[in-house]
Amino acid sequence: MFTHLHLHTEYSLLDATIRITDLVEKVKSSGMTSCAITDHGSMYGVFKFYTAMKEAGLKPIIGCEIYVAPRGMNQKEFGIDNKYFHLILLAKNLKGYKNLMKIVSVAHMDGFYYRPRIDFETLSKYTEGIISLSACLAGPLSTALLQDNYDLALQRAKSYAKIFKDNFYIEIQRNGMDEQEIANKGLMKIAKELKLPIVATCDSHYLNKEDAEIQEILWCISDGNTMDDPNRRTMPTNEFYVKTPEEMKILFKDLPEAITNTQKIVALIEDYDITFGRVEPHFLDLPEGKTQKEYLKELTYDGLKDKYTKIDKELTDRVDYELKIIDDKGYNDYFLVVRDFVAFCRKNGIVVGMRGSGCGSVVAYAIEITDIEPIGWELYFERFLNPERPSPPDFDIDIADKRRDEVIQYAIEKYGEENVKQIGTFSKLRTRQAIRDVSRVTGVDLEIADQLSKMVEILFGKAKDIDYMIEHNPEFAEIINSSEKTRHLAEVVRKVSGLCRGVSTHACGVIITPDPVVNYAPIQRDAHGGGLGMTQYEMFDVEPIGLMKFDFLGLRNLNIIGSTIKKIERSKGETIDLMKLDLHDKKTFELIQSGHTIGVFQLESEGMKRTIRSLKPETLEDLCYIIAAYRPGPMQFISEYADVKEGKKKPEYIFDELEPVLKVTNGVITYQEQVIKIAQVVAGYSLGKADVLRRAMGKKKIEVMEAEKPKFVEGAKERGFDAKKVELLWEKLLLFANYGFNKAHSASYATIAYRTAYLKAHFPIQFMASLLEGDLDNFDRVIKDLNECERLGIDVLPPTINKSGYYFEVEDDVNIRFGLGGIKNVGEDIIKNIVNERKANGNFEHLDDFVHRMSDKITKRAIEYLVMSGTMDEFGDRNALLNIVPTVFEKFKSASRSIAAGQIDIFSLDESKDKKSKIGKTPLPNIEKTPVKQALEWEKELLGIYFTSHPLDTLQEFFESKNCISLREALEKKNHELVILGVMVNKIRKITTRKGEVMAFLMIEDKTGSSDAVVFPRIYQEIKENLVENKPILIAAKINVRDGDKSLVVEKARYVEDDKRTTSFDGVTFRIKPIHKEKDIALLKKYISSSDGDTAVRIIINDGKSKRAVLLKKKIALNSETKKWLKKF
Repeated sequence: MFTHLHLHTEYSLLDATIRITDLVEKVKSSGMTSCAITDHGSMYGVFKFYTAMKEAGLKPIIGCEIYVAPRGMNQKEFGIDNKYFHLILLAKNLKGYKNLMKIVSVAHMDGFYYRPRIDFETLSKYTEGIISLSACLAGPLSTALLQDNYDLALQRAKSYAKIFKDNFYIEIQRNGMDEQEIANKGLMKIAKELKLPIVATCDSHYLNKEDAEIQEILWCISDGNTMDDPNRRTMPTNEFYVKTPEEMKILFKDLPEAITNTQKIVALIEDYDITFGRVEPHFLDLPEGKTQKEYLKELTYDGLKDKYTKIDKELTDRVDYELKIIDDKGYNDYFLVVRDFVAFCRKNGIVVGMRGSGCGSVVAYAIEITDIEPIGWELYFERFLNPERPSPPDFDIDIADKRRDEVIQYAIEKYGEENVKQIGTFSKLRTRQAIRDVSRVTGVDLEIADQLSKMVEILFGKAKDIDYMIEHNPEFAEIINSSEKTRHLAEVVRKVSGLCRGVSTHACGVIITPDPVVNYAPIQRDAHGGGLGMTQYEMFDVEPIGLMKFDFLGLRNLNIIGSTIKKIERSKGETIDLMKLDLHDKKTFELIQSGHTIGVFQLESEGMKRTIRSLKPETLEDLCYIIAAYRPGPMQFISEYADVKEGKKKPEYIFDELEPVLKVTNGVITYQEQVIKIAQVVAGYSLGKADVLRRAMGKKKIEVMEAEKPKFVEGAKERGFDAKKVELLWEKLLLFANYGFNKAHSASYATIAYRTAYLKAHFPIQFMASLLEGDLDNFDRVIKDLNECERLGIDVLPPTINKSGYYFEVEDDVNIRFGLGGIKNVGEDIIKNIVNERKANGNFEHLDDFVHRMSDKITKRAIEYLVMSGTMDEFGDRNALLNIVPTVFEKFKSASRSIAAGQIDIFSLDESKDKKSKIGKTPLPNIEKTPVKQALEWEKELLGIYFTSHPLDTLQEFFESKNCISLREALEKKNHELVILGVMVNKIRKITTRKGEVMAFLMIEDKTGSSDAVVFPRIYQEIKENLVENKPILIAAKINVRDGDKSLVVEKARYVEDDKRTTSFDGVTFRIKPIHKEKDIALLKKYISSSDGDTAVRIIINDGKSKRAVLLKKKIALNSETKKWLKKF
């Protein structure tokens, strides 16, 4: 018998191709009874391997091929310390497993330099319970032997044999490499001289011999090389596969003890468990003399007095029932710890919410973990913590995203950094990415690869595999079968799709343990090499091991809520308590029903807006239903819900007894909780057993459903329900269990949606300021936000050095002032220092005054960014200011350096910060004024939006003459309608069709929005010479609607030359059109008459038949009020 003791799985991350399920199958079919996992430097796949082997009745051997530093692991000098050794470690028992986790973790957390490394001294502290093999040609012995240094190899062997005692083996491989034969001779000599046992291994990287090429392709993907690159990594032979015992016996027929010793090692490996029951943090603030059970009960009953006006027996029975299950299952600590985190958030003004089945607990509501009242919402505790299934509770805590780190820091301070870690997660080679990566490596035309990858269907966030695409998409299949290269592409993608390619940090999962996490799971630095660290086991592994997971999810909308509340306090002096909002507020529901839901959580998409306008929600229950139903599957029943709501049809309950259960959704089974309650009402299930049934239905566990159906039918029969109708109900339940949504989750989201809508309805300026602040990194969202501000009559003012704060703020009760914190590349500390200095010592008078007061707190580049973004326009033209920035900055910087060095008398400057009025002003040079185009480019780059004007402003007359409409109007048209547009081209992406023709995908924008546009080959040929980004274009296009998304198909296109711009008039132009009402025109005239300034005014009157322009003698101020009128005219 033979056992593989040196083997890599896909969790060596592109350094092996072996999938664990395939490995277990081959191990078993080959007659082997055990196998080891020894991935490079990590233990990512250990738990999955352990579980799969156990389930197959095989013996798992947990190991790792570690990296040993040539010197101390804290030494990190290139050329020396990046030359590490390999060493195989195998855990004999639980002590060895824990030591292995420690070794691997220390290597990642402290010794990482190119690879996770541990030094010999540290390794020697953790050898108990571990077997070591001398590893491959990169091992400490073989490297010395290949350098013809036998004495060094011998000395190293002695050192390792000493620390591992009787558990150090000389590893012999036979892989056809000349270097291996040289090393083997020396290794056998060392084994004989030191009386060390030898052991045969394969160093398996791929499952079967023919997969060697797949490994080389993975290396190319990892290294950024191609298969044609002569310098790429290659497999020296194709012998690094999972050989059968027969193959190994033949290979080592002259060294039978090398095979036999694999079984001696297997015999040394104990049968130990790597799960730890339940590992959770203890509540640390327990009042003296109380148990966790007593304190939780006390908090619960105190909370009931605040939460409920009437505390009756039904309520106390429910609470006592929940408390008993919590105590029986041992989760008193868990509830108290979660409450502590939520209380920290509320105490520190961090907006927090709870999502998911935890909202079904009255105890959680009473102690203010959640703010969803479960009885009124008809939520069931068993959906969260079921006495009839073993799974742990799981509170999903939503936190304002910009303050999530504060909560994690609080956890660290309370429980210790070693006891708090985030959770790792794996990225995989999905079908789309696999097609792109493999195409690049194997030389398939990248435009064909791009075309193929875009054709891959995504369903519920999961990409279809390549075989599905070939079978179901004739165009895809035609491209694949068009050449030998693309057929080979399909073969490779088939083998690599789904393999792990990298590790990163889970978005919300955090592990908290009563002692160091490394005692239960291997850890490493976060994905970017810093942070508090994360587990090497992913989320689906840490819970079965026994670790308690806490979900801290950063939610953008909660940050917007929190920011809005603070702005209301600053601008209006009002304090908003989210817990005390009127949940039947008429103004809020009017806003929701109108569909003007930009910024309203979960209700922003165009499809959702249509649904809202159709259903006209009037209650939180309506909102809850919409959020649950607006998904593939249940969407088809929205019309039924609407018809019942409007009285067009009667609800279908099947049985009258189900009316109380289904009335809330107008007879449409929507929520998982309804499935649970139906099983209780009709078939007599307990809520616990009903939840087990619900889970089986949702996960399509056929064997469980088949076993449950007779019980369900018999239970219904005993309760007197009609058999035929019961059959009908069962089929309906099966259908809806697939679509069923967690009502607790939906209720949580409905609550957040309502709160955002409430704030927008009652405090629109503060809300929109917060929304803009949160969307600055997303230009498309900013455009929508600005359009919404325009609809609401809110003017967004540009940032200025003397008026802007750090955040976007309300100004004059009607406007929003852009915050300095929204300027890119300047930095939070610098901006806050500017604002603090201005508050302490008054406005900045000119550039010299600004630099003098800020010279020790700002960089020259930051000053330039501030100038370029327009914040110092009150000091002069941007180009002129940029011209003198270096001189002014160096003047005050050198003065500061001289003062610091004691070289000059501070008073000789006569420019102390206490005498800022005496600071001289550097004259601005008489140079060319900043071109508008340049100013706009700076604003787009640094602010994310245009303020000075828009690149298309000077083309408005030309576009009007061509009957252009706005992008916003165009995207409201129906499928295939023809539109004419004047737009800017932001991005261009070209591809080659299977016919060899070139086409392009464009991202276009105007002042009202942005959209995708497709340019097919014929049009592309017409305009390709001028196809460059950031140029205006006139296009005729047809609206294309696909899967609810709208784009444009370009029919004709012509670029607009600069001579079409109206550059001769330097002033403002008001355009009066037939759509304008006489009352509005009269108000415009009144405004022009009342405004005084130095900006010329032109009025263009278009009566629908002709146009005429009038240049007024009156000049007006170019301010925010003028800009408001320009938006109307």
